[in-house]
Amino acid sequence: MKRETIRTVFITIIIIIASVCLIRFFVIEPYRIPPGQMENSLLPGDRLWVDKWSFRWGNRTPQHRDIVIFELPPTLQPQSGSAEIAIARCIGLPGDTVKSAGGQLFINRKAIAQPPLILEAYLSPDSMKSRVDRIMRLHHSLFVEQGKIDNDRLLFLSRYDHEKVRRELSADSLLYPVFLKRDNYEIILPTRNEPIAISPRNAQLLYHILSRYEGRNVTYENGKIYENGQALTSCRLKQNYYWVVGDNRAGMSDSRTFGVLPHSLLIGKGLWLGYSRNPDKPFWQSFRFDRFFKTQL
Repeated sequence: MKRETIRTVFITIIIIIASVCLIRFFVIEPYRIPPGQMENSLLPGDRLWVDKWSFRWGNRTPQHRDIVIFELPPTLQPQSGSAEIAIARCIGLPGDTVKSAGGQLFINRKAIAQPPLILEAYLSPDSMKSRVDRIMRLHHSLFVEQGKIDNDRLLFLSRYDHEKVRRELSADSLLYPVFLKRDNYEIILPTRNEPIAISPRNAQLLYHILSRYEGRNVTYENGKIYENGQALTSCRLKQNYYWVVGDNRAGMSDSRTFGVLPHSLLIGKGLWLGYSRNPDKPFWQSFRFDRFFKTQL
């Protein structure tokens, strides 16, 4: 092989590698779904293709129900130094009033249907653990156990699975819904570049936004925000903020834990599944072919 041919092949390989790296960094990249955030909508082992261009360089914003990938806020990042990412569904946009109460979600005072397979909270007597678990295994019901409340186990499963299991139980009191404090909230999301009047109702929220994400040296005391010794009566924000919640309500890497999500932490929007593997099965049995190239997320 001639020297010029070798040089051409080498340059071609370098260009291909560089192009792939640039595309993955700026445009689109597959992400592996971590456990505990989006079951049953997304499963551990799913490879989700993510549009990274739109939010970071395309000057676009998420829409309601978009699945978004983002960096966790600095207060939740591990000490290892590597940025930890999370995934959730965007349910609140700038200007929205988001309210969750009694298991129902409201956006701007309108009841919103939630994804059909979200995992919601239920209580089950600890004394009935063997029976309840046996019935759920019999129906292949996915559930997550997250500690106890008094003498009851706190379980998370979909309404669909709850209905199947409930039919097998002798009493509704063996598996009944519960509304957790973290799932009851109301918030008005601020809009970028618009004047916001500061009141005791929103002062604490705005203080966290200004001090954590807007780079303002402010303090909070008795329902007021102070900057340079003066009480602020209004403010403007440099970026938009969103409310994101995972479909798995047992998960904690969403706005119910850290509050509003700033636009600067967004990585991208989930587009479709490339392929899916069950990490708990041997390699040759692990492929979930029914989830390949799935676009309904």
